Amino acid sequence: MTTELSPLSPRERLAMTRQALVRQMNHDTSTAIEQGGSDVEIDASASTWSLVKQTALSWWQGHPASLALDFAQPRMQRFAQEQPLKLLGISAGLGAATVLLRPWRLVSLTGLVFAALKSSEVTGLASSLLASRSRNDRLR
Repeated sequence: MTTELSPLSPRERLAMTRQALVRQMNHDTSTAIEQGGSDVEIDASASTWSLVKQTALSWWQGHPASLALDFAQPRMQRFAQEQPLKLLGISAGLGAATVLLRPWRLVSLTGLVFAALKSSEVTGLASSLLASRSRNDRLR
């Protein structure tokens, strides 16, 4: 980006837009940069709570809802600034519909647990925990 007062040429704007799209598609946000990139590696030498947090973060970054949230967040912020009362009304309506329809009764708890356990991040966490425990037992 230039700091000059002259306007950017169309080619420069196109190049900047392409770079921004590539960063967005690679989930290259400020939080991903702070954590060392978009591919979070799970550190097996960390504490159990830290492993759980790392696994949850890794799972969330790979989840399709994360991409949808990244896509919708700027639009929702703009909508909230322009029409806050309308957004509040929509939120209240969705909340009331959720309470009345009770969608959580449609999905069984065991189905959710099995779906979570099938995730590769959870499998990696379990193997890391087992490996670190066996390593600690050998050192005793």
